[in-house]
Amino acid sequence: MSANYVHISAGLCYGAGVLTVDLLSEVAGQSVTFTTSVKPAAEPFMALTWSFNGTTNVITSTSVDVVGPGYENRIILDKSTGSLVLRNLTEKDSGEYDLIIIPHGAGQIQGTAKLDVLMSKPTMACPTENLIEGKTSLNLTCDADSFKSRVWMKDGKPLVSGDGFSFHDGNRVLSISPVNRRDTGEFLCNVSNDFSFDTAKCRLEVYYGPDRPIIVQTPIGAELEESVVLSCFADSLPKFQWFLNGDLLSDTGPDLRMMNIQMSQSGNYSCQAFNNKTMKNQTSQTLCLSVLLLLWILSLFPLAEQQL
Repeated sequence: MSANYVHISAGLCYGAGVLTVDLLSEVAGQSVTFTTSVKPAAEPFMALTWSFNGTTNVITSTSVDVVGPGYENRIILDKSTGSLVLRNLTEKDSGEYDLIIIPHGAGQIQGTAKLDVLMSKPTMACPTENLIEGKTSLNLTCDADSFKSRVWMKDGKPLVSGDGFSFHDGNRVLSISPVNRRDTGEFLCNVSNDFSFDTAKCRLEVYYGPDRPIIVQTPIGAELEESVVLSCFADSLPKFQWFLNGDLLSDTGPDLRMMNIQMSQSGNYSCQAFNNKTMKNQTSQTLCLSVLLLLWILSLFPLAEQQL
């Protein structure tokens, strides 16, 4: 991550005075610069010390430099002004930094600054392939620096292990094996530390089915020369085809509309649902219209009905 320097112009006090600088906030992985207002001296300072939280030595510079553990290759000290660059920040760098400068022939210079290291923005890559119910398995990986808590959620509810979900690598990876139609929705990775909170999101679309379609006739008691609508229903937003006595009709779509119905349109109707993502199809049971037409015919010939 590229450095993003935050400069502090601090008019440090001579003598025993202590300067408290406003709270600094910087993102994990980046850099911060503590800049003093001390003018470069004609000769090097007798001693210069940066410390962390009053106990940990960051660097002490006299005739030699003593760098504290964990700060090797992470700091740059300007020995003429006391300014300090701290790189590759982590949450552990949050705290108070104290500077003491002992110049030649002058009083001691002191300064203090407080730093809060925020989390880097979490990232989560969404899968690009089609997710097929019962076939596809996937891992969602939530990456963030300097966090204390990471919580996985779906559609606003916390996720727990089981029912196809499992967690790995310290809760960094959410595995779904295999995906289910119920997994369609928005997955969230919430990360936080003492100073910040952020969320990475990924929306999944799981393709499934189609389940076996059903046909609904409207109206049920339609008579000859009236209108009939056959509606085909199936989940997963499939495409539809209609068949009469096994022959493919030109009509497509979920509704088959027959206006001014004739005897020639009697027969066994079925619909087929096809999902071009799962590459599966399902065909409904047949619906027979001939019985309704026969009842209409019988109503025209009461005598024939009696003979039958």
